[in-house]
Amino acid sequence: MSYVVHSSMRALALGILTLSAGIIYVIAPHVLSEEVTPEKPLVVAADQVTPGKRVIVNLTTMKLELKNGTSIPEIVPIVSKGKPGSYYETPGGRYTSDYKEKLHFSSIGHVYMPLSVHVFGNFFIHGIPYYPDGTRVAGIYSGGCIRLSDEDAQKVYDFVEKGTPVIITQEEAGTFMEETSNGIATEDMDMTRSMVATISLEFLTQDNDIEFRGATTTRRELLRDLLIEKDDAVSDLFASHLGKGAFIHAMNTKARALNLSHTVFTDLDEPAQTTDYDAARFKDYISTYKSYILNPK
Repeated sequence: MSYVVHSSMRALALGILTLSAGIIYVIAPHVLSEEVTPEKPLVVAADQVTPGKRVIVNLTTMKLELKNGTSIPEIVPIVSKGKPGSYYETPGGRYTSDYKEKLHFSSIGHVYMPLSVHVFGNFFIHGIPYYPDGTRVAGIYSGGCIRLSDEDAQKVYDFVEKGTPVIITQEEAGTFMEETSNGIATEDMDMTRSMVATISLEFLTQDNDIEFRGATTTRRELLRDLLIEKDDAVSDLFASHLGKGAFIHAMNTKARALNLSHTVFTDLDEPAQTTDYDAARFKDYISTYKSYILNPK
């Protein structure tokens, strides 16, 4: 897979930005992952979930816990996460890991990601990435993945099985949106557009060149058209990469990951079938984990 990027974005495509202080930050949107294709499963059936096992990632304490039943066999520090408020911010939610790879190669960032455990979309838990020449990628910020030391990544890799839940949260208790309520049934088109934007940010490369209405642009530049101008043709463009059915499936999978149990997305240009309670919870999620959507640049 290859992509054309603006010359001004070349440093981002390589995953580095050198600041005047000489510090190198890894800030590319998805330098540590591949774009997901419809052939890769988006969800794991309930009967595949490993009983008792779960991984809890706390973005506030920067700790990752490996839990098995009521025990905590391991707590490891998180080296880096996606920059808060950025379009590559690490997403919260309750996911199930569907695959892992000892050495995953990103054709976008041209880096190897050791001991990669897939979480959702373009997001993984992994060790320290490195370029084909063996040079390690330095920096504080990742492209949104959860980065660990290689030693700790090995512990997670060995612990996780297909179907192991992965909970990413900012709450001290290590839970995520546990409470439920039916609420009052409603329809919400803005919720559909925000979820389309969320799936685009979490599954698709944002800064490669794409064609839209006869002009060259990027997905990130089109987010404003979708969210501010309410141009639903942008949704069709975003969905075309995965396929419309797979894209809508990802939207509903994300809703389940956020415990929006009374929300269903039926189409890209149709309002979400939801409740006022779920809609409020989703807005809270956006403001907490995807605030870039509130003011896309």
